[in-house]
Amino acid sequence: MSDTTTHLGLPYLLAAQAQKHVTHNEALRLLDGMVQLSVLDLTRTAPPASPPDGNRYLVAAGATGLWAGWDLNIAFWIDGAWLRLVPRPGWLVWVAAEGLFRVWTGTAWDPVGALQDVSDAVFSLVNAADPTKKASFALSGISTGTTRTFTLPNTSSELAILAGTQTFTGNKTFSGSLTASGAVTVSGDTATIGTATGAATYGIGTGATTSGLTKTLNFGTGGASGSTTVINIGSAAPGAGGTTVVNTPTVTFADTVTQVTANQANLSVLRAGIGGATADATNRLSVAAPASLFSHAGNSHELAIAKAAAGDNAAMAFRTGTSGRALAGLLGSDDWRLRVSADGTTFRDAMIADRTSGRVQFPAGLALAGLASDPASPADGWLWYNSTASQLRARIAGQTIALGNRQVPFLVPATGEHVMTSSMGAVTGTQTGAAGRIRLFPFAPGADLTVDQMAINVTTEVAGALGKIAVYSADANGRPDQLILETGDLDLGTLGVRSIAAALTLRAGRTYWFGLRHSSTATVSVWSTSGTADINGGAPATTARKTLQRTIAYATAAPTTWGFDASEINASVATAIWLRMA
Repeated sequence: MSDTTTHLGLPYLLAAQAQKHVTHNEALRLLDGMVQLSVLDLTRTAPPASPPDGNRYLVAAGATGLWAGWDLNIAFWIDGAWLRLVPRPGWLVWVAAEGLFRVWTGTAWDPVGALQDVSDAVFSLVNAADPTKKASFALSGISTGTTRTFTLPNTSSELAILAGTQTFTGNKTFSGSLTASGAVTVSGDTATIGTATGAATYGIGTGATTSGLTKTLNFGTGGASGSTTVINIGSAAPGAGGTTVVNTPTVTFADTVTQVTANQANLSVLRAGIGGATADATNRLSVAAPASLFSHAGNSHELAIAKAAAGDNAAMAFRTGTSGRALAGLLGSDDWRLRVSADGTTFRDAMIADRTSGRVQFPAGLALAGLASDPASPADGWLWYNSTASQLRARIAGQTIALGNRQVPFLVPATGEHVMTSSMGAVTGTQTGAAGRIRLFPFAPGADLTVDQMAINVTTEVAGALGKIAVYSADANGRPDQLILETGDLDLGTLGVRSIAAALTLRAGRTYWFGLRHSSTATVSVWSTSGTADINGGAPATTARKTLQRTIAYATAAPTTWGFDASEINASVATAIWLRMA
């Protein structure tokens, strides 16, 4: 047999026990503490100082001091000491500080009573006929420290909510503000929102959205192909003849509208002002913005400006304020024109592109801005003015050419044999070479020449002597520049004509430098324009060889920075080189 009672743990009086009154009094003390159990509060974790005899407390979790380990137990102050009462499931206690009863569930003290709070963990409604049908209440979604009140209407009705799928039958009228945070579907033929006759505000899709998320508002979606959806904005009332009179509505967007998407939209807007601009009867589309962008859909984008007839205008106007300064487009014809004006009244043609030939005219002339130096790596066809050299220059066949200083008359030579001669200065009959030296002569053809053979005439041989004919290009100032051709060895140890094949194209208007590189002091003669032996070793030409009168003069005291000794530059003598035009 146990020494204590089963439920309350009261001590039994034992047979032949001495001091039985002690055990009996202890049991009475426990009964006094547990029967009609009432505590002052349930928030303390440590004993109060000097409590009155008989005070009881429901110890809060995390107890310390003399109450350590007594969490959720009853602390009873009696006879100058704390007595611990350990609750068992089903115990009821009145909490004076709350004014309500609580029941011990074995793990917690839950409130009980008709007018008291009940934990949603233990409260549910059960159907009387079928106990398996239950309705539970979860309050976890309510903010901490917040009380939600639900008022039942004075009528029998459905209990409706807006979360999930909810069906409303019959007509429903919301007289106050209607806020829907979930999906709301109205399947009836007619749904009316905003019938107030006074000032009113109706918000749709105005809830806060986390940055980066998309909020979608659908109007009139779900129609089958061929159906019509009409969306009216603004006041409207039937007018005469069945038409609709629509007042001017104002649509305001709180912030930037980044995209308006529609598969197809035919806009019947007579005037549109964007960015605060005002459209009028002439400027029906008016834009006020620092820039406008017309991007591509796919790969390209074309902006078309059409006119009714050739004599009309299809153009773009550029203005200072409201006064025109330039017009570009098809102005009064189908030729493309650029016109400029100083006063917005008188316009002058600056450029015309002929629609048939594509040729461009500059009626007022063309002025090239000066460049202090030639552009780096210009492409063929470039034209510019070098202000440092005071020259108009062009890029032709990979070389920079100075224009305007080579206007010496020149006839296009016929196919056959030609002799290069000096255009000025004394003519010398022979030229004596120097070993390891070359004497250069400038030549500027007035037409493109194609050479297939070159020759010299040896008049004083030197045994074992050799020579090479060399051709140099000229830089932008006409000075010797790059070696563009050097023939194979010519025998200068034998008298007579020495010829060699040479594939050379000379471009009109460009300066070239010809010379004979010697290995000795052999002498070559100047070619005569008649009576000279044929370059191929045959009889003298029956007709006089034609002279290429296109040699230009340079001072014999040429700068040594050209890369050649001054004595090697000579324009005052006729060359001793003969050319055959292919």
